[in-house]
Amino acid sequence: MRDGSAAVVSAKVLIPHVNSLARERVDSLLNRIWQYRVGLVVAPAGSGKSTLLAGFAAAADVPVAWYRAESWDAKTVTLLDHLRSAFAAALGPIPDAWDSVETAAHALEPWGGRRALLVIDDLHTLEDSPAELTLERLIDYAPPGITFLIGSRALPGFNLSRLRVSGSLLEIGSEDLRFRSWEVERLFRDFYREPLPPEELAELARRTEGWAAGLQLFHLATSGKSALERRRILTALGSRSRLTREYLTRNVLDQLPAELRWFLVRTCVMTRLTGSICDAFLDRSGSQQLLQELERRQIFTTATDDRGGYRYHEVLRSHLEQVLMEELGEIQARTAYRRAGSLLEQSGALPEAVQAYSRGEDWEAVDRLLNHQGGELLEGPGTWIDALPPALLRQDPWLMLGSARRHRAEGRWREAIEAYQRAEHVFGSSDAGLICASERKSLAGWLEPAPMPGNDWAGLLRKAV
Repeated sequence: MRDGSAAVVSAKVLIPHVNSLARERVDSLLNRIWQYRVGLVVAPAGSGKSTLLAGFAAAADVPVAWYRAESWDAKTVTLLDHLRSAFAAALGPIPDAWDSVETAAHALEPWGGRRALLVIDDLHTLEDSPAELTLERLIDYAPPGITFLIGSRALPGFNLSRLRVSGSLLEIGSEDLRFRSWEVERLFRDFYREPLPPEELAELARRTEGWAAGLQLFHLATSGKSALERRRILTALGSRSRLTREYLTRNVLDQLPAELRWFLVRTCVMTRLTGSICDAFLDRSGSQQLLQELERRQIFTTATDDRGGYRYHEVLRSHLEQVLMEELGEIQARTAYRRAGSLLEQSGALPEAVQAYSRGEDWEAVDRLLNHQGGELLEGPGTWIDALPPALLRQDPWLMLGSARRHRAEGRWREAIEAYQRAEHVFGSSDAGLICASERKSLAGWLEPAPMPGNDWAGLLRKAV
């Protein structure tokens, strides 16, 4: 054994066996890899990266070398020893003594095949290490018939702009891996063999935002349970689910530097974040850089626009809210929500402000915004309605309309019609009341047979089908 080398761990160079739902949409993206030198799959923990890579590697009709990186592989010699072992398993006997990028590239040159694939999973564990720099050089030096496919929770420190400009980089991100609503339906119907009602599917897709681990954790928690118990677990998903909390604590929060963890927990009271709002809320500076770092690390942080706006994944944010409550206590947490609501209102983020005020139980502020900005609030996303108490939902006509639209979007059409009717009754003959009546009648056309479809969008669609 050479000085500084380490024993190769055989399990790290074997393609893992996976059993998963075939997703043609994602597979078609990855099948384009042969047009590129490097494929990069970057997404947060639990997004299905390893499953995707393992499934692709197992089905490939070319030789595949597999290597799963770990943090103690940071030395160049350790990386090269594992890569040599991986290539030997895929290509057959190759020269030993891979003590540099040059000797590794030279050892691969005699291979006479047309195409081969090297898959490297968990590259983020080698961040800022000599091994990461070595891999970047190997991409440049290896024979052109070798394609590199990399999975990571964060963008590597490669010169990615050069790869992009040269057309050598295929990028697949968290949005590509997110389960769409019809994929969630197929997952539970065809793979788990436990189909869910349409309204539960819609709520599960919304609460998890298609996060693969969240869907699997929900399945594990509900398998064999009654419909009532399944519904209770669905309602608690993200905030009180033990499995979700354990997963996010171990795989996300515990791996962060203290400053980033503190920032995440303290700012979870806001569903819309910018550097300036976070600076004002925390009475500090540098928040924009921290938000950018969270996005770079793929810590469930997504840019919402090109003006510096961000949001946290809803499952993570719900978990962080529970952590905040445990660390600050109920009274201080409520104060934090109210302060966040004020800052969000000042910035014009009204739906987000209503949600923060509601979490802080500042009902006077909620009532003020609804009375003066009800119509404008309904133009934004409807998730803030979840934060309101049921009694308030039954009293305010704007909330009734928002609730009706929410039911409609999630497939609960009869509940939507009932909410529309309640809102109509309170709005009366005002413009808002006429809007309620029009939307209710369009929806009712799908549920109640009519002698002749109307000429609105619903009626025209009924004629077509």
